[in-house]
Amino acid sequence: MLVRIVDGSNEIVRVRLADSAAQAITATPGVEESWPFWSAPAGRLAYLASASGAKHDIVIWDPVRAAASKLARTPLRDEQWPVWSPRRPEIAFAFRGGKPPGGIALADLASGTRRVIAPAGWNDYFLRPGFSPDGDWLVAQRRDANGRGSSLWRIREGSAPQPLTQDPLWFDAKPAYTRDGREILFLRRAAGGGPRDILAIAPGGGATRTLASTPESDERSVLPSPRRDEIAVISDRDGRSALYLAPLAGGALRELGSDPSRNYFSPRWSPDGERLAAISTSRSDGEPRLAKAKGLAETRVVVFDREGRVLFEAPGLMPDWMPPWR
Repeated sequence: MLVRIVDGSNEIVRVRLADSAAQAITATPGVEESWPFWSAPAGRLAYLASASGAKHDIVIWDPVRAAASKLARTPLRDEQWPVWSPRRPEIAFAFRGGKPPGGIALADLASGTRRVIAPAGWNDYFLRPGFSPDGDWLVAQRRDANGRGSSLWRIREGSAPQPLTQDPLWFDAKPAYTRDGREILFLRRAAGGGPRDILAIAPGGGATRTLASTPESDERSVLPSPRRDEIAVISDRDGRSALYLAPLAGGALRELGSDPSRNYFSPRWSPDGERLAAISTSRSDGEPRLAKAKGLAETRVVVFDREGRVLFEAPGLMPDWMPPWR
């Protein structure tokens, strides 16, 4: 599935790779939908919805009933970064606003319960949570209110959040567990700015190791494979934002999608680890922006196999994977 702009409004569409047939999931001109994420254990789709600049709500869509409902009615709270548990019909998300003023919350679709598992204060906030492979832990980025500091924290319901990295010299972001849960990968740059590198750290903390670092180049994303000891990387080391594969143990990066006129962003592995979906834009357009119709014809979702062959390409952005309909 992916997001398309239809008559000036962001809408979610699912597209079948086999024949490029499309089905609309949303048709809400007054509401902007974004960032759809599918859960196999829950059999549901989650996405963000915002009306006329209002705060974001998380919406859950049931494909069997073709019905959507808000996860919670919280007009004072902005909900972001939803992520599904890999084992249970649970979804974690970051929020700001209300009481407490921020934090990480967990919603259990089976029981209907919703609870805050990691509160934040007025001077800091969480974002980008990610589950461990067993679904028992979360890792999240934590920033201070002035936007300068950023550290990584481990979170488990019933326990106080634990700092994983907390050095004021560094700005750490976008953490993700490896498929075996033995490491957490993340991006690091100097606190004062500069290019980002890809690092790894054990879930219990300790020394870090560097997976990718090239002088003057910026590593923008790192995404561990769900099936192999490899990572997908977005890097501008060749003068544009390109998509690469690399061994998890470290080593040379191999580029996928060698079109020099395109930039690539936001990779998403297929569940079997055999394909990668990414956003592609013309190099003159830069990164895609929500709800901007200008340049949409140049913003596309591209699916590659692991050898770099293009399997699918269509207008849109913010892709994720879900089972095809019949």
